[in-house]
Amino acid sequence: MLNWPNKNLDWNEQRSRNKQPHDEEAEEVQRKKYFSPACFYCVKTICAPCGVVIAWTKFAKAESETNILDFLTATYPNKAICPDYVCIDKACKVLRSSIAQERWESWSKTTCIIVDAYYYINHHVKNLLC
Repeated sequence: MLNWPNKNLDWNEQRSRNKQPHDEEAEEVQRKKYFSPACFYCVKTICAPCGVVIAWTKFAKAESETNILDFLTATYPNKAICPDYVCIDKACKVLRSSIAQERWESWSKTTCIIVDAYYYINHHVKNLLC
């Protein structure tokens, strides 16, 4: 079971939490009890267009572009099963990271990385790559 913010469960230790800025290192939490749920930064899912969850993973400390690329690579290990499109809110950053890490060559032959509709409306192009 994942920890929901401000959810009061009898077995769950209550403590105040500071909001962690996006993609910054999280501070280590000292546990007073041996049994308590672990906290994760986020749960990332890969869904089919119909909404069916194909794969999911937990990111412990950050939703970094490298973590996203590693998750995609683990989910789609060979080119035959790679999706035609990957729609993600951080598409520009994921694309930039894949190029910088020299991983784009393998993905460019099978997949287009696009930004989702919500972020597209608010997206401001500031560089040539976007």
